[in-house]
Amino acid sequence: MKKIVHTVLIIAIPLIATEISAEQTDTAISEAAKKLDADYTKYGAFDAHIAKDHATLSQLYFKAGNLENAIEYALRALKVSMKLRKENDPLLAKRYYDAGNLYYMHKEHPTAMLYMQKTAAIYEKAGKGSQTALADTYEAISSIYINLEDLERSKAYAQKTLALRKSILPKNDPAIKRTEENLKFLAQEIEKKKK
Repeated sequence: MKKIVHTVLIIAIPLIATEISAEQTDTAISEAAKKLDADYTKYGAFDAHIAKDHATLSQLYFKAGNLENAIEYALRALKVSMKLRKENDPLLAKRYYDAGNLYYMHKEHPTAMLYMQKTAAIYEKAGKGSQTALADTYEAISSIYINLEDLERSKAYAQKTLALRKSILPKNDPAIKRTEENLKFLAQEIEKKKK
């Protein structure tokens, strides 16, 4: 099956550097681990600094190609954030998204789906300021359903993505065009399966 064109499933954590060597990555991981230890001593286990340190380590391990450690630290960042944030806090949703995204890259699609659905639920409760992130999350869910070979559900989420994007973005935005192309492809694939 041809894969749908999409660009949403990327690490949502800002990149530290565009191009760094393996040695530089190892050094950055070591420094980030030291910072985590120092912050843990200074602030304790459940502090925003600790969540941020875990998220940084997650990103660095991802950059180093170590998805297992990247997932581990993303989950640690999420756990700390769950203690610190209200249930409808967009930062908490971002932590769920980051974990779901890493599970997606690790090809653990059912687990990725659980995290993305939790992300969507938080953004839906958060309201108006979270609409762009919600549309991106719907698109991610649509992509996961493709990998789970559930084209009907993928199409339903692509339709939700399109409706939301049309309500918040300019008519000629590339994200709208991409979503329309994805929907056209899904409709064709669903028709092929019916034959």
